[in-house]
Order: sequence, then C-alpha cells, then structure tokens
Amino acid sequence: MKKASFSWISVIILLSFPLSAYAFDNGPTWFGFNYTLNTSGARTIGMGGTAVASADDASATLANPAALVRLAKTEFRFDSTFRHIDEETRPGAAPVGTGESIRMGLHVDETNQIDPALMALATPLGNGRSVIGMFYHQFLPYDRFVTVTDPISGGTAETHSVMFDLDEVGFSAAHSLFGGQLAIGLSASWVTPNMTITAKRDPTPQPGSFEGVQFTSYGSQTEQEPLWRFGLLFRPSETMAIGVNYTLTQDPQYTMTTVNSPATVDSAPQNGCTGDINIGERPDGTLTGNWICNSSLPMPESVSIGFAYTPNEVWTFALDTVYIDYRRTTMEFVAPYAYPGGDVRIIQKNSDFQARDVLEVHLGLEYKTRLYHHPLALRAGYYFDPAHDIEYRGLDSTSQGIYPGGKDVQHLSAGAGMVFRESLQVDMAFDAADDDSYRSAISLAYRY
Repeated sequence: MKKASFSWISVIILLSFPLSAYAFDNGPTWFGFNYTLNTSGARTIGMGGTAVASADDASATLANPAALVRLAKTEFRFDSTFRHIDEETRPGAAPVGTGESIRMGLHVDETNQIDPALMALATPLGNGRSVIGMFYHQFLPYDRFVTVTDPISGGTAETHSVMFDLDEVGFSAAHSLFGGQLAIGLSASWVTPNMTITAKRDPTPQPGSFEGVQFTSYGSQTEQEPLWRFGLLFRPSETMAIGVNYTLTQDPQYTMTTVNSPATVDSAPQNGCTGDINIGERPDGTLTGNWICNSSLPMPESVSIGFAYTPNEVWTFALDTVYIDYRRTTMEFVAPYAYPGGDVRIIQKNSDFQARDVLEVHLGLEYKTRLYHHPLALRAGYYFDPAHDIEYRGLDSTSQGIYPGGKDVQHLSAGAGMVFRESLQVDMAFDAADDDSYRSAISLAYRY
C-alpha cells in the first residue's frame, strides 16, 4: 500500500510542473545559442557526459531508454543543475572611410540559475524484463540580458531581455530480449516552447549615430511537438556493453513580431515576412506597423554510440561519441531586418546564417569503494565540445561580431555518489570548461 501511494504521489508531482520557450531570429538576443538534449544527472555529468552504454538509473530515459532494463527496483529521481556563464563584452568599431558598416558593441549577461533538469519515475514490470517510466525534463533554461552599444557615441543603442526554457513531459519503455543480452527502448515526449522576450532600441538619436527608433517586442505562438528517443543496449558479455541512442526531433512553429523600420523595410519582405494592417507612413516619413514573420526552429537531431567496460564490481570505463545535426537550426532561420544601424543597405538573407554538424567525444571513469554500510562512488570525465554556434557569413560587420560561429571548448568533470540505507542515493558533480563557464549538479534517487 505504501509503495502504491508513493508511486501515485510521484506521478502527481511530475504532472504538476508547468511546461515552460523561445523564438529565433538574427538579433543579438540569440548570441551563443546552443543546447544539449540528452545529458542529465550528476552521475552522467561527473563521468564527462557518458551514459549511452553505462547508465544504470532512471536518467536512461534521456541517454538511452533501453538501459532502463538495468533497474531492479522502482526508482524516483530528481536532478538539479546550477549553471554559471561569464559575462561577455565585444567592443564595437567605426571603420570610417573604409566603406564597411559600423560594428556595434555587444554586452551579454546571462544570469546564474538553478534549474530542475530531470524528474523521472521508472518501475520494472512482472519478471523484470520490461520497465516503464515517465519523466519531466528541462533542457533549455535561458535567462539573459543583452546590451548593444553605439561605438560612435558610447551610449546604449538597444536592450534585450530574454527569458525562456524548453521543457518536455514524456513516457519511456524498455524490454530485454535473448536472456538479457539485448534490450530495446523508446522515450516519447511532448515539447512545448514558451517565452518572454522584449527588445527596445533607444528612441533618442545620439550625436553622430544612427537615428533611434522605438523597436521591438517579440511575440510567439507556439505548438507542441513530439520528440522521440530510440535506444539499443547490447551486452556481449558481463563486462562489456554497447549502446545506441537516436534522438528524432521536430520543429516547433512560432511567429515573430518586429517593428517596421528603415532597418527592416527591405530585408523583411525578402525573407518571407508580411506586414500587419497598420503598416504605413507618418507625415514625417516615419514608417509604422509591424512585420509578422512565420517560422520554426528545427531542434538538432543526434545519434549517440557508447561503449562501457566493467572488468569488476569496482571499475567502469565509458566512451561516448555523439553526432549532432546542428545545421537543422538554420534551415528555417528568419532574418527580418538588416541589423543593426551600421549600414541598413546590407540586406541580410536567411542563407547568411549557418551552423555545422559536430562530433563530440566523451570519456568517463567510475570507481566504487567496497564500503558495506555506505558504498561510495568516485567519478571523473573529459569531453570535447566543438564550436557549433550560429555563424553569420554575410557582409554586415555587426552580425559578424554577434555570430562568429563559437569556439571549441574542453571540459573536465568530477563527481561522487553515496548510497544510504540501500534505498537513497545522493550524487554530486562539477563540470568546468576552459571558457570559464561551469556547472554543478546534484541528483537524489529513491529506490523501493
């Protein structure tokens, strides 16, 4: 009775979390935009992001749903992460006499925040050959403030406030075959983007600078889209495991509203935007109204292959390779205005913005002590995160500064976990990158 009551309470907690999102265009709002779909949990993070073949808990709903067959008991888990990203400032430039556009300055401040990354409930059925679960996953928390500065006057030209995240609620199932040597798994979820985004250009012209205009508020009408994860786990022996996870994503639809100004009058229609009924011209020649831009944001698909070697009850060595199709993020890109005021004669096109596919390599190590009452696990990891941000390849110098394509980043991680009373497991991890960003994670898992 207690077990059934706890299961129902867990389900209610999972369903009570709100689904919370975004839109995407060529403005400075999306500087450094990227995200990861399948990494969650302090054990995974502490082992350098390796989990496809080594996951042994309910976080397998993301990393490889087939690995859920390793659960011998019902598990309810909660993962939370703290992220820190350094502020970044890029000075502008005024190449007078060169014929090039003026490059505006850029300051990005992304707030530190603690987020629930994953909650999952998974339970074996019958003889344990099948496992089912449900989960809530937040994989795109995004809260930042962007200031665009005028290099001529030194004043503030624009301010952007961005708050959104991308959440999913889903169901997982796994089944073992051939005496447990092979397992198949599936996770299916609904993803819902929502957002609160505002942007404003200084309406007061500054001496020697571009003409200021009141500019813009973004609105979005989004729809839920399915996300699928297909998993395989093959165990040729008791010491080796090979895992595969294919993540099939969709492209949530949205609409973006931006002001009709001299900076948008040429590029917005060229990129498929349409005007609302208020578009016109004031007696002083100022354009009025909005551009309505219909688009979508294809999320990156990925294929992960993992190998785990466990020679004994103490050591686990893991290797994951992840291929991510980031080019999909620019297939439906919208460039509604010739940003930003340096040279509005340069008309940006969707094809000016590109992203390339990447291959990530993750290495992980785990050592389990033989302590009887409180077993302790120590972990370490490394992974290489290739540059995969949006890159602008057109002529506008400001957009070249906003979207340089990112840079390669290397990560080192470490973590530890302990089991209390054979039912409660607590894991912690820390991931430090050579770009001075870092994140820490804590996971609580209760098995009964």
